[in-house]
This record gives sequence, structure tokens and C-alpha cells, in this order.
Amino acid sequence: MWFGAIGQGKKSFVHFQCWEVVSDCSRFKIILTGPPVVMNKTPVHHSPSTDSPLDSPMEMESPFVPRPPRPIGRKTAKAKRRGTSTNECVQLLEQIAKNTSLRMERDLKRDEMDMAREEAFVIQQQNAQEKDIDDREMKIMAMDTSHMSPEKKRPIGS
Repeated sequence: MWFGAIGQGKKSFVHFQCWEVVSDCSRFKIILTGPPVVMNKTPVHHSPSTDSPLDSPMEMESPFVPRPPRPIGRKTAKAKRRGTSTNECVQLLEQIAKNTSLRMERDLKRDEMDMAREEAFVIQQQNAQEKDIDDREMKIMAMDTSHMSPEKKRPIGS
């Protein structure tokens, strides 16, 4: 079969006078392998249709076999990675926000505990000062003034 004769080849046939001479030779006979294709009348990939589905039992018995899925392309893979990284970033930011709020609560509790300790310490110091003042007054009251001079007996502020 001469491939370029029916227009399926990459090059067009230029010398038609030569073709007229060799067209009857068996070596250059055109063998049609499929139905002739007429543009805009018959689709290129047309399967023969039957009037009733009972005419072709093979089509009814053969189950539909799904084709294997196509591998994902580069753009889809990049978009998927971007989407995944975005989700991971969102989850990470949510975790950071949660940790920050927990840390703030813990800091507030610690500050409250520190304030309570400071207040207790201040109260304890005041009690200690009052006790020291009471002890000093008791010591002064218990002091024997009979052997003191009149200048020492006089109060300090007068």
C-alpha cells in the first residue's frame, strides 16, 4: 500500500502523471483499512450503532471496565502541596494561638499567686513590726527608773 496516496502521509503527492502510470500496479494499490471518512457527515471515531440492544449480546455481557486514573500533573501536584502547606500553616497557627492563650492564663494565675504572697508577706511584716513595738513598750514599762537621773526620766520628745 502506498501510504501517501490517500493523504495520510506527511508529504503530498506532487507528480500526478507518474501516479496515473503506476496506479494499476499491484505494488501501488491503495488498500482501505477502514470506512471512508467524510468530514461533517460521519464522525471520525464512530462505532457502528445497532437498532436494538439485543442485536449485540457481547456489549451487554461485557462489564464496563474503568480505566486506571491518570497520574496527577505538575500543576495539580504543586497546587495540592500549596493547599496542604496552607492547611498545615493554619493548624500550626491555631496551635500557637491555643498555646498563647494557655500561657496567658498560666501567667495570670502566677501573677495572682505572687500578689497573694506579697500581701501575706506585707501583713506578716506589719505584724512583726507591731510585735516589736509592743515588745519595746513592754521593755520600757518594765524598766526600773528609780536609779535614773531626772534628765533621763524625761521623755525624748519634750
